[in-house]
Amino acid sequence: MSRRYYWTKTWGAPDVPEYDALALSHEGTRRRILRYLQPGDIVVFLTSDAKESDPMLRGRLAGAVEIADPIQEVDVESLRPDGKRLPEHYREGDGRFRWPFGIAVSRTWVFIEQESNDTLIPDHADKGMQGAASIHEMRPEEIGRLMSLSVREQVREEATEKLPFQGSLRRPWRQKAGMRASASVDPGRHLYIAQIYDAHGLTFKIGSGKAAERIEDLNRYRRLSQGEAKWSERSSSQFATVAGARAAEDFILMEARKAGHGSKDHSEFLVGISSRDLNSLYSKAIEIGLAVDAAEQKV
Repeated sequence: MSRRYYWTKTWGAPDVPEYDALALSHEGTRRRILRYLQPGDIVVFLTSDAKESDPMLRGRLAGAVEIADPIQEVDVESLRPDGKRLPEHYREGDGRFRWPFGIAVSRTWVFIEQESNDTLIPDHADKGMQGAASIHEMRPEEIGRLMSLSVREQVREEATEKLPFQGSLRRPWRQKAGMRASASVDPGRHLYIAQIYDAHGLTFKIGSGKAAERIEDLNRYRRLSQGEAKWSERSSSQFATVAGARAAEDFILMEARKAGHGSKDHSEFLVGISSRDLNSLYSKAIEIGLAVDAAEQKV
């Protein structure tokens, strides 16, 4: 069964999976949701307009969670080992925790792009108080917009890379291809996007190989002391094989050129492409590269 996508209203972004859950106010709501919610389903957090909401996120997408397999009911208040919760997480009248009835999650993300609730879910306000009380299924066009947004997966005590949501979903942080962080870096197997902004606008460089070294080469003859702009890394992903990285690179360049974003200056430069369109190509490229990895490793 394919995963389904839902949204709800919260006061902010989710924590790492060990400390958070899909948190609900009423046991009856949890019981009803569990009749149809499945492992692997995604619930997107829209930050509410409540005065208690994170002021940096209010009215915008905060994050998303993946429902754990197997489905498990949890006591949300007790998930944090230090037991510390903000005072506003408790009701003023009786002091009870607001959202004790949880459903365990296996992965969580925070959104990097400042996407408004209104843009992703145009009719979210029609749900009124039910927007926060329950979860609501997303439409196909809403899911399509969601997939290209940039996220970082929440992993305890680890810094994760920025990826389009679609790419991050397909590449669990703990199962990424290639050499592990504790070993030597496996060279030459990255897909990367570098960018530069100067008087001519924004230009992207798509490449594969050793990302850091390639970007360093791009800047080798830039006159930085005279104020010239510098190439910087926008995105990078490591694959298990050189073929996987190259296939991902070729896909982005081919599709972007078809759409008229190629540059006369360099075969690997792209111009005039929106961030969202580039994110979408990048996430699809990751899927293609991983498929090539799998085929190469079977040989």
